[in-house]
Amino acid sequence: MDEYDWSVYDRDWLGYPPKKQGEILIRELRLQGDPVALAWWPDKLMPPRLEKHVYRGLLRLVHCQFMMRARWRGETYVLDGISSRPDPPVCNGDAYVGLTEVSNDLMTGAWSARTNPESGQPAVPRIYGTPVAARRNLIHDYTIVPPNVRHLGVAPLSDCPFDPDVVVLFGNPKQMTYASRALQWYSGITPKSLTGPGTCSSSWAAAYINGEPRYTLGCFGVFSIMGMNRNHVSLSIPSEMMPSLCSVLEQWREKGRPLFYEAPPDEEREFVKAPYDGEYTKEDFLNPDYVSWDERLEEPYESWAERRRQKGLYVPPPE
Repeated sequence: MDEYDWSVYDRDWLGYPPKKQGEILIRELRLQGDPVALAWWPDKLMPPRLEKHVYRGLLRLVHCQFMMRARWRGETYVLDGISSRPDPPVCNGDAYVGLTEVSNDLMTGAWSARTNPESGQPAVPRIYGTPVAARRNLIHDYTIVPPNVRHLGVAPLSDCPFDPDVVVLFGNPKQMTYASRALQWYSGITPKSLTGPGTCSSSWAAAYINGEPRYTLGCFGVFSIMGMNRNHVSLSIPSEMMPSLCSVLEQWREKGRPLFYEAPPDEEREFVKAPYDGEYTKEDFLNPDYVSWDERLEEPYESWAERRRQKGLYVPPPE
């Protein structure tokens, strides 16, 4: 029998291989850090050339932390759900992506809503107020990959040694809006949203299982354990949609559709700074001869925070 030819199964990326996808996304969306490529392999189906990436080092992390290392450090990992996992208890994210079994008390709502009375831990508020709220969210809104995968590949998209199943983007809402609009441009598909505990991992699991893009506002874990920027969201995209998305982003640039042209947000907008009896129409600031309110006001604009301080009210720290 001839040697098994793994290249038979290499994907055709229609002129947009993963490396090119990564560079287009970083340039056109101004992403900080790489998009993250994910791939799942059942037992015996991971190409042997990837064995060298199976992580057996001293780091003991959950998969989302390895994703952040891939994003920022450009490192590739293949996780087997055993060698690199920290001792329990850990979050259920590794179970949502199929690397291990879901904990026994998760699906009942107990783990998410109550501390175990027999554990010796004090009674403290958990992720949900009641077990039934946890069960509703899990049953209706979560996607969990069955634990019959052997390996999970994690790599930076622009230096990815395997064909991804899902690509996860991290960025601010404006960047993710442009990515979503590029997905919609020819397909009309609207990414759906998730939030709640574990919906970071469940969102890329949903893109994998359902073949639909998902974004998540995050959960406590994505900001604490995973360490995602508090002003960011993540968008998970089935890999077969990536060539079209990247093609659209390139077309927009070539055909003169600019991104990131908006004026500064929030209180910096001219229609906010205009006084109560001032004269201003919609987007007057775009007129070549427009004079800003900072130049016209006799007294400087008084910000929302300053107005609250004068009233003795709480002012949150700046973002």
